[in-house]
Amino acid sequence: MYEAIIFDCFDVLVSNGLPLYVNKYLADDIDKQSSIFKLEESLNAGHINYETFLLKVSEVSNVSLDETRRQMDDNEPDEELFNYISKDLRPRFKLGMLSNAGDDWLDEMMGTDRRSLFDVIILSYQVGFTKPQPEIYQMTAQKLGVEPSQCIMIDDKERYCDGARKAGMQAVQYKNVHQMVGELNTLLAE
Repeated sequence: MYEAIIFDCFDVLVSNGLPLYVNKYLADDIDKQSSIFKLEESLNAGHINYETFLLKVSEVSNVSLDETRRQMDDNEPDEELFNYISKDLRPRFKLGMLSNAGDDWLDEMMGTDRRSLFDVIILSYQVGFTKPQPEIYQMTAQKLGVEPSQCIMIDDKERYCDGARKAGMQAVQYKNVHQMVGELNTLLAE
C-alpha cells in the first residue's frame, strides 16, 4: 500500500539552529520572536534570501551578524535516523525530503552521501509553496511517481502533518527516532 516515505529536514533529519537561537536570545520577547518567525516564513517562501534573513534576525535580536550566522548554521545530522533510513527504508521505499527551506544547504548540513538517499528533494523556496499548503505535498508525491495516499510524511510539526493528511497522505509527528520507528512500523503493518 505505502510506496514512499517523505521526511522533513529541520528538527527531523538535522537539528535546527533557529529555535535554539530564539530561546537563547529572545526567550522573554514574544514580539521579537514573532518578527523572526515572520522573517523565516519570508525566507522559506523565497521572498528574501538567507543573507537578508541573517541580517534582519541580527538586527531584531541585537546580536552580531557573525554570532547570528554561527548559531543559525549549527545544524547536525541525526546519525541514528540516517542509519535507519539507509538500512531499513531505502531498500523498500521511494524516499523524499520535503522542507520549508530558504536555501539549499543540504550538502553542507548532511553531506552528499546522506542527500543521495532521497529520490526527490523539494525545498519550499524553489517551488513557491510552503507546508502546510496541499500543493507542496501533492507535488512531492507526483515527483516520486506515486499517489499521495501511498505516502507517509514524517514531520516534527503537527500542523505540517495535518497538511499532509489533508493532501491525502498519512503522517507521523516526529519526536525522536524510536517513537517515529514504532509509529511508522504500525502504519506499515496495517
